[in-house]
Amino acid sequence: MAKKHRSSGPLPQWLDRGVLVYGPRKAGTTLFQNLLDGSGQLLAYPAELKLKYFARHPGKAGDIAAYHSKSRIASVKSSRFNVAEYEKLWAEALDLRQLSSFGALVRFDAWAVQQSISKSSAEPELWCAKEVGGPADSILADWRRMFPKGKALFIVREPLMITRAVINDRRRKKIRLSFRQIVRETIDPMRVVAAQSKYLNDPYVHILTYENLVEDTAGTMRKAAAFLGIPYSPVFTTPTIFGEPQIVRTSSRKTTEVFAPAQSWTDGLTARERWIVAWTSRVARHLPAYSVTYHDLRARIERAGTERDRLTSGTIAR
Repeated sequence: MAKKHRSSGPLPQWLDRGVLVYGPRKAGTTLFQNLLDGSGQLLAYPAELKLKYFARHPGKAGDIAAYHSKSRIASVKSSRFNVAEYEKLWAEALDLRQLSSFGALVRFDAWAVQQSISKSSAEPELWCAKEVGGPADSILADWRRMFPKGKALFIVREPLMITRAVINDRRRKKIRLSFRQIVRETIDPMRVVAAQSKYLNDPYVHILTYENLVEDTAGTMRKAAAFLGIPYSPVFTTPTIFGEPQIVRTSSRKTTEVFAPAQSWTDGLTARERWIVAWTSRVARHLPAYSVTYHDLRARIERAGTERDRLTSGTIAR
């Protein structure tokens, strides 16, 4: 059945159930987003929404042209996605100028993506999009305000392992980070993870760890699906875009398989880099905005997940 385009009409209700996928850079947000893709119940928006930009420029939050110019959807490579159709729908929206708020723009964007998938069948129940880094508190507050019927999935990772991943990624690109840049790449993941940890008991938010995601992909994705209220499917263990197996764009290895990372944050770093990272993390740990003991946080996440599972099981039993 051909899809009925409704650029000027009311958008379907599933768009109100937006799920924010959020985490620090190099914490596995792209992998997690690709794992969420592939089921009929959940549409995984295949790019970052760039909420940070519009948080910094609130005057452009309702600007259709500004929003569309920040979109990375046109660069998505998939035989199941019709970029020309996506651009056509946005051209119609630009002509009509009826999208007056940022929430309306985001909803329309997700709908335009869904309409442009060649093998999409029934409408999904909900959809998700990722945001990487930036101020966790304001990003979540904005999302919750736009999507009161939505949810948020936070992924965290050992901050020092994130710093290692960033430094090694730059090295592969022949970029040598300065002292100041290494300091920034050390404290930024500490800041984001510390902010994320505050939402451990927030019913709107489910927090998972990158380590659990790669060590027990099926179990971790099963818990995420239960939180979202959708059936678990084996497709959640393979990274895909619109159902097609993918090499995760930000991965350090060219494989479609989920793999475990290095065991130590010092692996691959020079003596200079190790010293700067260790010194910076020791100093920053004493500042409230960066203070997080990751081992303890993982234990708290496990306990919170066990308690949530217990309550869910009790509700089902009743």
